[in-house]
Amino acid sequence: MRISVIIPCYHVERYVERAVRSVLAQTHPDIELIVVDDGSTDGTRERLRALKQELGDRITVIEQENRGACAARNTGLAKATGDFVQFLDADDVLLPGKLAHQASVAERSGWPALVVGSSHLIDPMGTTVRTVVQQPGDRDPWMDLMSHGLNITSTNLWKRTAVEQAGGWREGLGSSQEYDLMFRMLQQGARVVHDPEVLTEIHQRPGGSISQTGLDRNWERFVDLRVRIVEHLRTTRPDLDLQPYLQVLFDSIRTLYLHAPERAVALYKAHMPRGFVPQRSPATGHGYLLLHRLFGFSWANRLRGLLPRG
Repeated sequence: MRISVIIPCYHVERYVERAVRSVLAQTHPDIELIVVDDGSTDGTRERLRALKQELGDRITVIEQENRGACAARNTGLAKATGDFVQFLDADDVLLPGKLAHQASVAERSGWPALVVGSSHLIDPMGTTVRTVVQQPGDRDPWMDLMSHGLNITSTNLWKRTAVEQAGGWREGLGSSQEYDLMFRMLQQGARVVHDPEVLTEIHQRPGGSISQTGLDRNWERFVDLRVRIVEHLRTTRPDLDLQPYLQVLFDSIRTLYLHAPERAVALYKAHMPRGFVPQRSPATGHGYLLLHRLFGFSWANRLRGLLPRG
């Protein structure tokens, strides 16, 4: 079983060699390594050229004009010949047994479209700040998708043909990129399994990976994806109780309200069904529920800051 590892690169001179070395340290016997430089103007391209000179045929380096991470992943995907693909962000690290272990999981599970992996989150000082463990079992992949429960790009192992059948990565999308792809894969009937072994390190960069000035657009994308999931389920599974999914959508719109109030109100009116009654959740306490029942969504959010939490 061949695994293609695709690393998109943009201004990652400080990190990319660490990612590449973590791939070279893998114990899986058949690995194809493809690195795509997406128009870097720092020292990334020179670093990759030096690695190519050192490693020869063990690495393929592709250079292209800047088109974004999804375009770089698609470029690598078009070159890939593996049965499965590891999309590795250039600042993340695979522990040595990651690919061999997940290949074994895939084989034992009858070759699913997606193996969802576990991870350590490492801060810029090198400290583990959170560990995410995927528990196997009878899980609802649609709720996992709604609630961001399928971890992130670097943790997962992707069946190449399933990614291709879903149309690959949506270019130009600024965030929620892997969840958009996984949504389209699930629409195609993709089967998902979960791997509890923690074999991926997700490394935070100084200053964070998401611009604070773009939180409104990021949350709009979260809401948009969840609207698409709810509409898909409403159409394909008419007997399904949508209340839990609508609750997640509602909480997302509430969070967007903190960054873009007018847009959140418009999305609430457009996509929350008339008569929807929110339930208590980690984002929605008793105080807010009372305000929502008395005054509706817009006024409840305006007044919420004036009352004690609860």
